[in-house]
Amino acid sequence: MPMLKAGSSAFYSNSFLIFIIRFFPSLANLLVISWYAKMLPQSVYGDYSHFWIQLSVFYPLICFGIHMLAITYPPALLSRLVNALLKRHFVLFGIWAVAIGSAFAALQWLKTGIPFIIPFCFIICYAFTFILESFLIVYSSFKTLIVTNVIYSAAYWLVHLYVLKNSFSLVALFAYLLVVVIVRMLVYLFVAFRSHSSFPVAGNRETVEKLNIKTLWLHLALYDVVQNASVWIDKFIISLVLSSGMSAIYYNGAQNVPFLPLILSAAASAALMQMAGVQHQESENIRALMNKTGKVLSCIVFPVFFCLFFYRQEVIIGLFSVKYVAAVPVFMVSLLVLPVRAYSFTTVLQRMHKGAVITAGAIGEIVLALLLMYPLYRLAGLPGVALSFVISTYLQAAYYIVKTASLLHVPVWAILPLKNWLIKFTVTGIIIWIVHYACSEYPWWLSLGMGAASMTVIILSMLYYEICYTGGRGKA
Repeated sequence: MPMLKAGSSAFYSNSFLIFIIRFFPSLANLLVISWYAKMLPQSVYGDYSHFWIQLSVFYPLICFGIHMLAITYPPALLSRLVNALLKRHFVLFGIWAVAIGSAFAALQWLKTGIPFIIPFCFIICYAFTFILESFLIVYSSFKTLIVTNVIYSAAYWLVHLYVLKNSFSLVALFAYLLVVVIVRMLVYLFVAFRSHSSFPVAGNRETVEKLNIKTLWLHLALYDVVQNASVWIDKFIISLVLSSGMSAIYYNGAQNVPFLPLILSAAASAALMQMAGVQHQESENIRALMNKTGKVLSCIVFPVFFCLFFYRQEVIIGLFSVKYVAAVPVFMVSLLVLPVRAYSFTTVLQRMHKGAVITAGAIGEIVLALLLMYPLYRLAGLPGVALSFVISTYLQAAYYIVKTASLLHVPVWAILPLKNWLIKFTVTGIIIWIVHYACSEYPWWLSLGMGAASMTVIILSMLYYEICYTGGRGKA
């Protein structure tokens, strides 16, 4: 498998760089959420979280899959596609962005009283920055991205600190954050324009039918919108129908595990970039690459899952204080979705232009979750809402893996490192359970520290084994 062996270093380095780019903003956000949850009254914190919940639902509508399409192609072909765009394409995109931005801004104005212009400009710039970031990743502008995001993260934190220390106001907070977002967007725009202008466009041998590109883009757009909705729609609905205090409890309990989505996204993007560099992909090469991705991701996902599951109460109290102890059951149920994150289920489908399959899975997942949400809420309260999305996510993963195996003409177990996963899952669970049990009499912060230390040792040990000893081998 020469392609896999030759590209292994690129896979790991690209994954790491993409992760680092997004690590610092996520870290700053985690610190701010933890701090604000402790310092603000629940109702005020709930109003603050409403802005981010609703932003996360609306901004993917503006992006509409453009960032996902960009990462699918090599830089030369991406430059060629950009050059092929007409003026009317930009006008239509502008109209679309204004319409979505206006809806978001009106919602913030009615809900929290923030003047219309602030959330309107915020979501437009935020979405445009997200698109530009994908372009810069394809153009390998990693240094610019890392430096810019480090500075952005520091500014993000300082703005939150300043506003909290000087008579807290949501209007002032998001006005200052808007300035920070605009500056980052302008830096990205300048570097993206320069990179695009200097990069040679693809030749005829890399021609892709426009119809195929449009079809893939539409399916990726629908998938991205629906997939983001599946992550945020429960929080969005609760933010509209329940009190700010209850919304704050659910928001904290159903938080995405920090950095884990970044790791999955980085690995998927790196795999796509590696596939994009080769014209003809053999099924065996693709299978080996996806097996490798699954093995590497499981080294991180499984220890994180068990550590957070066994230490769920300590984590919630440590991050958000004892006043959010009611979020522990929600957190516990939400964690059940983590093991399935040890695999990038749509990467192969995206590369093979099977957008219809991706869209069907995404729509099916959210429809099922919405159908289950109310009955499970009546049965189990807020944890039942979280459980509805756990169930639908597992069924979606099963659908994607069956379709991928069919396209590669291999059995399902051939593209999943099942033996590798079973060993890691069992050993990791036993070790962390023993540590948790042995430290149960200690203060919560010391017990959690021991659990985090054991988790870190397990992650590093398994990653060292996978990277240094298994290398490019793709056997399950």
